[in-house]
Amino acid sequence: MRFRRAVIVAVIGGALLSGCAGSPPLTARQMRLVGLRTALGVAYLRQGQLGLARHELQMALSTDAHNANANNAMGLVEERLGESGKARHYFRTGLKHHPHDGSLQNNYGAFLCSHGEIKAALRHFHAALASPLYPTPQLADENMGICLLKVPDLPQAVHYFHRAQALAPAMAEPFYYLAKVHYEQHHDRAARADIRRYLHTARSARALALGVRIGRATHDTHLVRYCATRLLAGFAKTPEAHWVERLQREGKLLGN
Repeated sequence: MRFRRAVIVAVIGGALLSGCAGSPPLTARQMRLVGLRTALGVAYLRQGQLGLARHELQMALSTDAHNANANNAMGLVEERLGESGKARHYFRTGLKHHPHDGSLQNNYGAFLCSHGEIKAALRHFHAALASPLYPTPQLADENMGICLLKVPDLPQAVHYFHRAQALAPAMAEPFYYLAKVHYEQHHDRAARADIRRYLHTARSARALALGVRIGRATHDTHLVRYCATRLLAGFAKTPEAHWVERLQREGKLLGN
């Protein structure tokens, strides 16, 4: 299961860039530098250049140790590097000083759920959704749904996936999870409708493989061929593609 993280970088020079409690206020130049270092760190993070991202964010935090965006991004960097203890520290530091930051609440919730701390994770997703200034509540809704699948609480998970989709109709991921839940509950027609809506805007090996399964369950040979062809063409080295190849060899792809 893949959680949706987000880093919202504050506008440089705004009130969100402040000095540490008990320390002199940051100068305008320091505020600009913290904002620039943080923005550069986030850009490196998005490019997968984690060493450079860590360096820039460390520089930002050396000036403003309580900065919400820098701690948020550093938590994501350390998580990607497998440094769970450090990631937890940065998320907690950010939230200690910015408890109403929805992006921090969402990202820490995703971190906790991925480590099996389900109840704590759900509390942080609720806190993210309660933040009136959080600009992407659909991410917390989606993550809430993913985490609820681990409980499992399928009705509530479906509820939050629908909420995410309603807030961001162009977002494909909720439809993948809805298709997966419906398929596992043998609601094959609903699953087929959901996976088609996902594939209208996105592609992934796991979704295409799910499309093959749903197509076979509903005897929809067009859906099976469509998903199998794109899976083999675009994701040839994945386990999902190898599974489809085996079905083809055995003459079972279309449910024979």
